[in-house]
Amino acid sequence: MTALQVTVANTDEAQAAIAAGVTAIFAAGNAGGLPTSLSAAELRAILSVAGERVAVVAAADGLAADGLADLAATGVSALVLPVPEGDAGAAMLSRTGRSLATSVKLIAAFPPEAGPDFDLMPVAAIAGFSGVWLSAPETPDGLTKAVKLADIARFIAAARRSKLTVGLSGGLRVVDVGTLLPLRPDHLGFRAAVSEDEDPAKPLDPARIRAVAAAFAIHAAHVTPEV
Repeated sequence: MTALQVTVANTDEAQAAIAAGVTAIFAAGNAGGLPTSLSAAELRAILSVAGERVAVVAAADGLAADGLADLAATGVSALVLPVPEGDAGAAMLSRTGRSLATSVKLIAAFPPEAGPDFDLMPVAAIAGFSGVWLSAPETPDGLTKAVKLADIARFIAAARRSKLTVGLSGGLRVVDVGTLLPLRPDHLGFRAAVSEDEDPAKPLDPARIRAVAAAFAIHAAHVTPEV
């Protein structure tokens, strides 16, 4: 079943998301619509609020090895690392997998600019990553406008072949739930759509979270179960 995941930047937002019924949290800041890493102290505070009720994964971009180790030591469920294209991406996946895969789950986040990088999917699996995301910026021209639906479906299929969990996020709106849920990703991630005035830089709006959750419930009833 696909989980509704909401991005939170602090403990107040974590509490609001949990109260609205969210069961998956992405702990991250926001810089121009792109997720940024929180500090280990900020992440621990969010984890203390979440407790055992929700899974918390954290952005881990732009950090050196020591910074990644500090975030891993918080007890977060997984770290999400953006993957550069081509050879640089393969090198990052291998290097990070060797140093961290035994201490924390790792998720590779692929940008949509050049289309999903299918060649790096098996590299992520071999390096010890447990999942992949196709993640666009939180802008009106988000994931469903940046990537064709057929390519999103191919990304999910490639992840399944490599036995990786898969998530989709970035500028998603309520109307995208009905389009993406039938593809059966492990989670759909939201920020702008569940924020005040649909502005990702503003606080979360619990009413908007509940509206997305209601869309999940409605459309899930029409998704054909896997056999």
